[in-house]
Amino acid sequence: MSFKSCPVCRTRVNGFLPLPSYYAESAQRYGFSYGLEEAETLNHREYTCPVCVSSDRDRLFAVLFSRIFSGLDEARPYFFLDIAPAAGLSRWFRSHPHIFYRSADMFMDGVDDKVDLQNLPYPTDTFDFILCSHVLEHVPDDVKAASELQRVLKPDGAAVVLVPIIKSLEHTYENPEVVTPEDRWKHFGQDDHVRLYSQSGFLDTLKRGGLFATAVPVMSLISPERCDTHGIARDSILYLCTKSAIPEEVSTAA
Repeated sequence: MSFKSCPVCRTRVNGFLPLPSYYAESAQRYGFSYGLEEAETLNHREYTCPVCVSSDRDRLFAVLFSRIFSGLDEARPYFFLDIAPAAGLSRWFRSHPHIFYRSADMFMDGVDDKVDLQNLPYPTDTFDFILCSHVLEHVPDDVKAASELQRVLKPDGAAVVLVPIIKSLEHTYENPEVVTPEDRWKHFGQDDHVRLYSQSGFLDTLKRGGLFATAVPVMSLISPERCDTHGIARDSILYLCTKSAIPEEVSTAA
């Protein structure tokens, strides 16, 4: 057996656990049209670390920010905002002494700040880094939320923003008449989602919010073998955003 490694808890494990069957069973029960294989940046077969419960996305973020953080000047502070934090990854960010980390969410207990992503309480140009993963699909006005991320990001900062994307979908799908949990499962793939994103639609949302976004394939950052070691799908994509065209040093640092 080849061992796996979790970059979040820095532990070698025998393997990662699959996505709980609840999601596929619920999608099938309510008639959602798309299967797990059609979801972008999802390794449903090796989803959860058995030690720290990090998801495949969390492990991907740890790999990305490890590379970014290694190129920073540790003599100065960097301000990091994590929207809807994952517990293990939050601990990982806080373990870096030069990263001044704040967690934020509207509903979660234990975060530093209770916030509405459509109206963030921070001054303009506050954060060097922002992570906003799988949040915009819950927000009524995702363009306004993207514009708030753009506002609080520093001019030379970088934000990583992800949403659930169906790879075969041509246009983002919204329907204001879909309001019940059952109908949201059927139309959007989860009972608390308010839209279903295509890649082009997601990039358009970021652009309308004032963010310059680049889709970064994970295998432009790490080898296929390292993807497999960390349980990251080889076709995963990161969306790296800035207030202006992404500087070469940011993209190469990743």
